[in-house]
Amino acid sequence: MIAAVATLTQEELAESEPINLRHGSVTGPDGVHGIGEVLYQPDTLKWLTIGMVYDHPKTWTFMGGGVAPGEGALIQYVLQTRGKEYFPDEFSADRRENISWYYRDGYLPCPVSIWRAHGFRITIQHFARRNDEDSATLVFSKVQVDNEFAARQNGTLLINASPEVHVPLGQWPDHENDLGMAYNFSLEPGCWKIFEFVSTACGEPVQSVLREQYGSFEENYQKITTYYDQVTAHLTHPIQLPDEGITNMFRSAQIALRNAVVQEGAEVQMRSGSNNPARIQSYDREFPHDVPNMLDELMREGDYYLAKQVLTSENYQKMNTADTGDWDGLNYMDTIGKFLLPYAQYLQNTGDTTWFDDARFSFLRKAAHNIHAFRVTDGPHPGLMKKGEDFENWSDDGDYLLADNWCALHGLAAYAYICRRIGQTGELKWAEAEMDSLNDDLNRALDEQMKRNNLNYYRGAMDDSSYQRYVAGSFYSWVPYSAALSTFPWGAYLHGFKNGGTWKEYFDASLDAALRQRDIRQIPQGSWGAWWGKNTYGSVYNAAAGLQCLASDGHRQETFRNVEFLYHHQCAPFMWSEAFESKGRDAWDGMYLPQESYGNYELWGVSFLKQAILQACVSVAVDGTVIIGRGIPDHWMHEDAVVSWKHVNVNDNRYLDFSLQYKGGKLIFSCTGDEPEGSIILDLPWFQTHLPESQDGVVSEDRKVILSPDTRKAVLTF
Repeated sequence: MIAAVATLTQEELAESEPINLRHGSVTGPDGVHGIGEVLYQPDTLKWLTIGMVYDHPKTWTFMGGGVAPGEGALIQYVLQTRGKEYFPDEFSADRRENISWYYRDGYLPCPVSIWRAHGFRITIQHFARRNDEDSATLVFSKVQVDNEFAARQNGTLLINASPEVHVPLGQWPDHENDLGMAYNFSLEPGCWKIFEFVSTACGEPVQSVLREQYGSFEENYQKITTYYDQVTAHLTHPIQLPDEGITNMFRSAQIALRNAVVQEGAEVQMRSGSNNPARIQSYDREFPHDVPNMLDELMREGDYYLAKQVLTSENYQKMNTADTGDWDGLNYMDTIGKFLLPYAQYLQNTGDTTWFDDARFSFLRKAAHNIHAFRVTDGPHPGLMKKGEDFENWSDDGDYLLADNWCALHGLAAYAYICRRIGQTGELKWAEAEMDSLNDDLNRALDEQMKRNNLNYYRGAMDDSSYQRYVAGSFYSWVPYSAALSTFPWGAYLHGFKNGGTWKEYFDASLDAALRQRDIRQIPQGSWGAWWGKNTYGSVYNAAAGLQCLASDGHRQETFRNVEFLYHHQCAPFMWSEAFESKGRDAWDGMYLPQESYGNYELWGVSFLKQAILQACVSVAVDGTVIIGRGIPDHWMHEDAVVSWKHVNVNDNRYLDFSLQYKGGKLIFSCTGDEPEGSIILDLPWFQTHLPESQDGVVSEDRKVILSPDTRKAVLTF
């Protein structure tokens, strides 16, 4: 560590616009107290958000351990020793090596930052928790200073916040004023000193005169650990995967998505992120085409109460409408179809047909028929959904997009499933006829696109306007991102969609074309790249694109390649920007410079990441078929490797815990819980090169092992 901030380049200065240089002001019992100017320049393009479900605003934490409770003024910690001040250099070329930054216990939302200062090791932690009275969200902070020298050392911890705002939970500071405080200490070799604080993120302010009543940092951490264990225990989650980091990534994302739910007044919303400390466009709001996918995954994992609160909110009810004037925010054509997905997933998981009363079904009927209302009757592509734009197909006047039509087909499949379950035979016939019609029109448009461009694969837009915009630089009219937006075709297949034709026949060829473009443009293996920037490196939506490769026999291992790329290329612990580039071997990957408006950590893509990890391991169809291992990568098949999941919903409130273990050249499947309605199919890519044999099931011609629903254990040899 260095004693002063390094000289910044122009690019770094652009990257480091300060979040808040003002003096904070909070009225406390002893007068006006607050937060002073920042002690060192933070990297405002590297942050994590902590908070609790429903509360707003959340809290920012930064790489070096700074914290901004309630997205307010920034509190920082500096160590003074031997006449110098030491702090983390968040802009150094080797910052990832010099500053450890991770989640405590692997996945819990308690960021830990560790850095060194002339023989001292400084460890800083923060987490958020609602108080016992549920009147405020509090941020608990802990700073530990360890003496790593072989001799006694003296030092001072400097904090740019008043003790009336950043309230000490133990020793009162040796020095204080309205905008800061300081602690003197002396440590023998191998000894340490701990400083603990509590601040208000939102709600009722903390009071220093009551500080003993707040409890210690560790007492509160145990409470929040118990809370998260309890709220996720009944949700679908991995117990063990061959890569522990992927297990932690899923569980961290599960908590982050729950905490993205905000309540303001009576309205409950699923927001796509927090405010952005770098002053880029805020994602602290709902995006219509984000929310259906996020709710769909909440339903799949069993978080029904939370998902239904958002689903029945006033905002969500407006997102699918033939009159876009009813929605007061930005809308997208892909919303129209996938609006129906979380309703179908809830019904599939629970079998709760009573929730679909006359009023709710009447609303869903209108939503489904809006798909027809958005289809064009003339122009170059009659029958398709109207022109639209999305993040990977962007042109001035819009384009006829594959994603929008795949979303519509998936939405119709979801609606047909609902109609079938609740006995709406007339609407079922309408939905099936509409699917047939739209599927035929889409196939005709794809045929025309391929013929016009002399291609043996199709792109993500029917006209050439999107392609022409990108052709000079990045090329992103790719099928995988169209599939990502629509969760088609794998998601639609699970919902009972059976149509095919051109889109299905050329699906693998279109994936091949995208992979060729990836290699030509030197995009890393495991990534589909991003858009707009000169460096097409990666995106938070990477696993979303790979997820739909599960529909391909030849490319289904791409799903976990994409998951693993995100794991190895994080922009912050288990967080990714919409589009990011490499910052070097010893730095966190990061947003483009100069900054782009979409340079946010975005939870829509994180939700898809969860879905990819889950469905590559286990996917459940509406007919009760349980497909295990469809995307499990070959390199997971090693001695003592275990894939274990808990509380997997296998339809109609049936739950299954299962594990796959590879040991002694055998693959051992075991499960406990309810019997599924359909067969259990073991369908690992590895079987294509290692012919399975089993006394417990039937091996099909395409090398799947089909087990009866009552199977509790099966041993496969090869």
